[in-house]
Amino acid sequence: MASLVLRRAGRPIRAEAGEEKEGGAAALLLLETPLTQYVVRRLLWTLPVLLAATTLAFLVLHLIPGDPVNLMLAGRPASEEIRENLRRNLGLDKPFAEQYLHYLGNAFRGDFGKSFRSGLPVVEAIGQQLPATMQLAAGGLLIGVTLGLGLGLLAGLRPGTPTDGLVMFIALLGISMPGYWTGMLLIYFFGVRLEWAPIVGSGLPALILPSIVVGSFAIGDIARLVRSSLLDIRGEDYIRTARAKGLPPRRVVLRHALRNALIPVVTLMGLQLGLFVGGGVITETVFARPGVGVLLVQSILDKDYPVIQAIILMTTTAYIVANFLVDMLYVVLDPRVRYA
Repeated sequence: MASLVLRRAGRPIRAEAGEEKEGGAAALLLLETPLTQYVVRRLLWTLPVLLAATTLAFLVLHLIPGDPVNLMLAGRPASEEIRENLRRNLGLDKPFAEQYLHYLGNAFRGDFGKSFRSGLPVVEAIGQQLPATMQLAAGGLLIGVTLGLGLGLLAGLRPGTPTDGLVMFIALLGISMPGYWTGMLLIYFFGVRLEWAPIVGSGLPALILPSIVVGSFAIGDIARLVRSSLLDIRGEDYIRTARAKGLPPRRVVLRHALRNALIPVVTLMGLQLGLFVGGGVITETVFARPGVGVLLVQSILDKDYPVIQAIILMTTTAYIVANFLVDMLYVVLDPRVRYA
C-alpha cells in the first residue's frame, strides 16, 4: 500500500494513504448529513440578512433631517470653514454611495469607526455598556423562564380552578402593564417603603428589581404558552400510555408532557433573548442603569451614525444567533424533528 512520509522533530512519521482517503471520505459524509447542510444554509442566509439590516439602517439614518455637525457643536458659534472641516473629518462630505461602500468595507474588517459624540472607537463605546445590558438580559431571562414555567405548570395541571384563574390574571397583568409603571411600583414598594432591594448601584442586589421588570413580559407569555401546550397534549396517546403503565404523575408531567410543551416556549425564549440583548431602554432609564439601550437612544438624539449602525448590526446578530440556537434545541426536545 502506498504511504506518505512526514517528519516531526527530526523523526520520520509514516501515514498510510488509505487512512487519508478514509478520513477524507468521513469528512465528506459529515458534510452530506442533513443537519450539517442545514447549518451551512443558515450561515449562508445570515449574510444577506445582515447586509439588508445594515443597508436599511444606513439609508434611514441619512434620510432623517438634521446635521450631526450642528449637534456636535451644541449651539456654539462656528464658521462655515470649521463646519466643512468637521464634515470632511467625519466623511460626511462624500457622496452617499461612497460613504456606504466605505462603511461596508470597514465593517467587514471589524472597524465601525469612531463615535461622533465621544470620539471613542465604536467597539469600545459599545463594549463599555454591553456588560450591564448582558447582566440585565440574563437576569430577566432567568426570572422570566423560571416563574413562567412554574406558573404555566401550575395552571396547566389545574385548569378551570381558582389557581388557574389567578395564574392567568398574573400573566395578563405582566403582559399589560408598561415597563416604566412596573419599575416605579417596584421602586416605591420594595426599594423605598420596605427597603428590601437597592434602587440604584452595581452588583447582584441592584440587579434584582430591573430583572423583574424585564422578565415580567416573558413571565406572562411563557406561562400562557406552557398552560396552553399542556392542555393540548394531556390527552395524547403517549400521555395516556405513560399513565396506564403506572408511572408517577410527577414523572409523567416532567419527562413526557413538559418536554413536548417546551417547544413553543423555546421559540419564544429565542425572540425574548434577542430583545433583551437589544437593550431594555425603559428599564435602564427608570433604574438609571448604563446599557446599550440608553446608548442607542442618546446616539439617535445626537445622530451618531456609527454607534447606531453598530448597535443595529449587533441586535440583528443577536436575533439570528438566538433563533439558530432555538432551531438546534428542537432536535434535543423532539427527536422526531429532522432537518432536510
